[in-house]
Amino acid sequence: MTRELKRACEQGFLLAAVILLATLVDARAVIIETGDGTGNVTAPPDDPGWDHLGTKGGTTVVYVGNRWVLTAHHVGAGDVVILGQTYSAVPGSTVRFENPDTSQADLIVFKIFGDPGLPPLNVANFTPWFNAPLTLIGYGRNRGAATSWMGIDGYEWGSGRAMRWGTNEVADTLVTVLDTQSFSATFTDPVAPSATADEAAGADGDSGGAVFVKASGAWYLVGTIFAISEYEGQPSNTSLYGNKVYAAALSFYRDDILSVIEKASCSDGLDDDGDSFTDYPDDPDCRFPGDRSEYTYVPTPTLGHLGSGLLVGVLLGFGARAQYRRIATPPR
Repeated sequence: MTRELKRACEQGFLLAAVILLATLVDARAVIIETGDGTGNVTAPPDDPGWDHLGTKGGTTVVYVGNRWVLTAHHVGAGDVVILGQTYSAVPGSTVRFENPDTSQADLIVFKIFGDPGLPPLNVANFTPWFNAPLTLIGYGRNRGAATSWMGIDGYEWGSGRAMRWGTNEVADTLVTVLDTQSFSATFTDPVAPSATADEAAGADGDSGGAVFVKASGAWYLVGTIFAISEYEGQPSNTSLYGNKVYAAALSFYRDDILSVIEKASCSDGLDDDGDSFTDYPDDPDCRFPGDRSEYTYVPTPTLGHLGSGLLVGVLLGFGARAQYRRIATPPR
């Protein structure tokens, strides 16, 4: 038994099942109950942020905005693919988040060269409540054949992988697992009343995947998948009913996350554009310390009075209106 598992067992974080939780392992694939398990590979009808999910090798990352990527620490920083484009990590940008006792969580952010052109996600400032409906997105394998072990049904893992979404609900609202403040969801038999429409399980390596909650009409990023539970002696490469998936509770680390990702590029201590110059005033592309980009500044041409009038007329003619991003607020 590992040190982390022993700590979890001592604190009572066991599966509500006849066989005790024996291991916590890295997560890889979102296994779904629906159909043959190969579906849900495009954005769900009510999209929480599908385009923000990317891959790093066989694992998952989440683009949270301002050129910062969030993932599990054991996934690590490196080249990521977002919307089909590969982005390299900015050297020295990785930040691992800590708990109040200075223990380190399985959660990091790192910056990338280039901008995917996506708006920031709402990082939740609340912990999802018990039974809260969740949408999970991760890069993983297709579901394999149905299986059963010790009277517990589930699925083998099949071949092939894809970004996939599924649903579940919160089982534990705040638990400490592998030194990470987290919440969990349980893979549930579809005949059970608590099973969701696209019931999902985590599987080995789904790490870095996103967990979303909708509250007061808005979607929030509430968790990052980093571990799953298995029964003692459970066959490898299987997902069984009763297995849990654990996600870092981002509300617990939110202030630290925002303090990193909201820094202006020209005062963040990083060479954001790879030109060997860092921050204002050393980087000639930085106009002032609060400049949001170290990339070459291209001034916007100004318009004369006639040009301005024509521009305003065109905008008004097409009914243009400003759009504002809603910031994260408590759900209740």
